[in-house]
Amino acid sequence: MEKQSSEIEVLQGLLESKSKYRKIIQAAIAKWVKDFQDGVIELKTADDLKTLIQLDIELQKGIRLDKRLQSRKKPRG
Repeated sequence: MEKQSSEIEVLQGLLESKSKYRKIIQAAIAKWVKDFQDGVIELKTADDLKTLIQLDIELQKGIRLDKRLQSRKKPRG
């Protein structure tokens, strides 16, 4: 039982971290788009945006997986 509680705490910590990382990435994407619209970024640097989007997608997948695992590990009363 104690091991299960520890695993749940670890998963909750991972979810919180991934959510924070997503917020950072989303802010970076918004900044990239604004800079692009303002002409600060030229089209040749679009790989940066692609990388940010890919990171965001991977984090979303991980968050969904962690939530599924967390729901399976909750003790049933």
